[in-house]
Amino acid sequence: MQQWSHLLWERNEALHTKFKKVLEVFAEMKEREEKKANLEREEEKRDYQARKMHYLLSTKQIPGIYNSPFRKEPDPWELQLQKAKPLTHQRPKVKQKDPTSLTDWLACTSTRSFPRFEILPPINRKKCQGPFRGITEVLEQRYKPLEPTLRVAEPIDELKLAREEQRCGWQNQSMN
Repeated sequence: MQQWSHLLWERNEALHTKFKKVLEVFAEMKEREEKKANLEREEEKRDYQARKMHYLLSTKQIPGIYNSPFRKEPDPWELQLQKAKPLTHQRPKVKQKDPTSLTDWLACTSTRSFPRFEILPPINRKKCQGPFRGITEVLEQRYKPLEPTLRVAEPIDELKLAREEQRCGWQNQSMN
């Protein structure tokens, strides 16, 4: 019985050590894969940054910001910019099907087929920076009632009306 339990214990220890070794190898593999993935991500970020900043590259006429005339060799980032292609804005690809029949054409011109514009959110009424007058004061000035000058307040044909009144008055007096 003791011998059997001793053998069982030895087998258990042997399996345990093998299992530990396998786990260590698996952990090392995972670590290497993570490092490799991190390096690839960093390299992709650097490439993307180089594509975005390609306009800072040196030309024959103007040295770039990474190419100092006081250095013997250009900066490594300058070399990275030389290798990178400039970043272009990608427009979304829209597949348009040519209408073949009249019903297809009518369907595409219906009001429901045109895009609807979403309602814009309200503009925040934060106080503007600067020595500006208040909004209420400005609106009062803008919408205040007009106070016309004396010349504008009088009708244009005031003189004619006054003469006619005088004539009518003289006529009435002469008739009396």
